[in-house]
Amino acid sequence: MAGKKRQSKENINIYSKNDSFQELKAVQQMALNKKGKDDEISPDISLYLKAEELKGKLCGLYSDKDVVASSVNIMGSVKIDGKELNIEIGEKLETEND
Repeated sequence: MAGKKRQSKENINIYSKNDSFQELKAVQQMALNKKGKDDEISPDISLYLKAEELKGKLCGLYSDKDVVASSVNIMGSVKIDGKELNIEIGEKLETEND
């Protein structure tokens, strides 16, 4: 059993996102060409959509959490020749004290 564990770790290192994407495309084709009774083509739409969802997740189109990344630059007061300058940029926010 130790040989199987070592072999699976080696296979993980050589398996890529592209490999997975290609496999999912093949699964989708198999789902579309699935034959039912009397050798009639009966596509498995749920399997096709699941493979499509996995391809999207693989490409980063879906995420479990919505991450909103925003950066705010905050600039303190500026002193030039000992004189403090207060720079006001943008709209002034109203507070309860105003």
